[in-house]
Amino acid sequence: MNIRDIVPEILIVVLMAVSGIVVVSRLWQDAVISIAILVLILCFGGLILQLIIRVRRLEMESAKREKILRGNLEDLGRQLISKQDKTSQTVVEAVESIKTRMYR
Repeated sequence: MNIRDIVPEILIVVLMAVSGIVVVSRLWQDAVISIAILVLILCFGGLILQLIIRVRRLEMESAKREKILRGNLEDLGRQLISKQDKTSQTVVEAVESIKTRMYR
């Protein structure tokens, strides 16, 4: 996964952290609370980023699995068609041999 894929989410987390710091510093003017809120917002943003990355990985894995399953199904279809052709050929040969025996 490329870091460029999640740049908008990173920018949103940074914006959330900056706005949280500004709000807390204006309201309470306490450095400890401001730092605590900053850490809380960054942890929450990190959790959201981690979830986004996991969902994207799951999407890629499911797409890979879908391609594999599609290939397997196509191969199975070809195998079934060839077996059906062999069986029908055997039936045709059996009918022909019965016809030749009956008309002798």
